Amino acid sequence: MSWTELFERYQATELALQAYVEGLPLWVNVWRGWMFFVFTAAVVFLVWKREARWLAVVMVVSTLAYNLVAGVSGPGRFPSIAFVLLWSPLAIYFAGRWPLLQSSSRFDRFYFWWFTAALATLAVSLAFDSYNVAYSLMAGVP
Repeated sequence: MSWTELFERYQATELALQAYVEGLPLWVNVWRGWMFFVFTAAVVFLVWKREARWLAVVMVVSTLAYNLVAGVSGPGRFPSIAFVLLWSPLAIYFAGRWPLLQSSSRFDRFYFWWFTAALATLAVSLAFDSYNVAYSLMAGVP
């Protein structure tokens, strides 16, 4: 496969994903907006906090992995496997770090609240994505 063919396939996948997302219920897209807000807020803490750096890296890698899986299997529920596989270790890491966070300064308290929101968002998203993957596998649909 040439670079041109790969790029064309990626563009076609992006269009198919966009159509799929537009057909989702409103609450799903509201949830996706919340996730985007919370996860991209990591940029505020990137310089000082390693957990924010990990979240940013995993967010980018999992989005690319999701697009790659969707390119192979088609848009639908199954590409969420990328999120389940990459976010699960991050959620476990975050859960282990949560009790260790210090909140001595105003910045640290703000970070703690963001971190708590990010961890809760990860947990809920993993539940949704695990359901989507299980449904896809049991129903035999992408």
